[in-house]
Amino acid sequence: MRRLVVPLVMVLSLGGCGWVGRHDDTSKPDGILLHGYVSVAGAAAGSTGSACLAPTSVPDIVEGATVRAADDAGHVIAATQLSGGVLAQAAAGGYTCNFAFEFRNLSGSRATYTIMVGDRPATTFQTKAMREGTPAIIEVAAAAPTASS
Repeated sequence: MRRLVVPLVMVLSLGGCGWVGRHDDTSKPDGILLHGYVSVAGAAAGSTGSACLAPTSVPDIVEGATVRAADDAGHVIAATQLSGGVLAQAAAGGYTCNFAFEFRNLSGSRATYTIMVGDRPATTFQTKAMREGTPAIIEVAAAAPTASS
């Protein structure tokens, strides 16, 4: 019986509230999940939900590409990777190839997060919307192929 009491006390005192290793903090952690995807227009037609690749005119959006999250001051505070592309039908017709990403335990107290992926311009999202589950969607238009001479 005594063997069970010590581990039980440790679990209840250290692990139950998320404060382990945070003895200098003055407030409880407020980690949020920031999820979203990069939506690349101009994907080849196919079955929605199947694997896809971004058009060749968008070489920086691929599975495994680095996605960075920055705070209000522009300092990168987290990084993750794009998942494999999934084919979706675009609302305006045609198809998109969507590459998901997710950041866990970002602070919910920041006003905004700026997301940077590949060579794309940074996109800023309101933290309030992310806390409420709105995905961060970064839309990328595929460049039209140029005619060769």
